[in-house]
Amino acid sequence: MFIKLGIIAGIVILGGMIFSNEIDNLFPTTSATILDSLKSDASDFGSKALDSVEQRIDDSIDKIINKTSDSIANEISDVGDQVTDKISEAKESSQKMINKEISDFDFIQYIQNIYK
Repeated sequence: MFIKLGIIAGIVILGGMIFSNEIDNLFPTTSATILDSLKSDASDFGSKALDSVEQRIDDSIDKIINKTSDSIANEISDVGDQVTDKISEAKESSQKMINKEISDFDFIQYIQNIYK
C-alpha cells in the first residue's frame, strides 16, 4: 500500500518538476501561491516538530534527573540511618563496657598494687 502511494507521489512530483514551466504558464499565480503555501507549511511543520522533540527531550531529562536525585537522596538517607545505628550500638556497648570496668574496679586493691 505504501509502495503504491510512494510511486504515485513520485510520479506526481516528477511530473511537476518536468512540466513546471507549463504549470506556471497555465496557473501563474496559483502555482506560486501553492508552492509558497507548501513551503510555509513545511517550514511551520518542521519548527513545530523540532519544538515538540525539544520539549519531550527536556521533559525526559528532567524526569531522569529527578529520579536520579531521589534515588541518591534515598541511598544517602539509608546509609545515614545505618551509620547512626552503628554509632548508637557502639555507644551503648562502650557505656556497658565502661560501667562494667568501673563496677569491677577495686581502688584499694589498685593502690596496694602500686606500692608493692
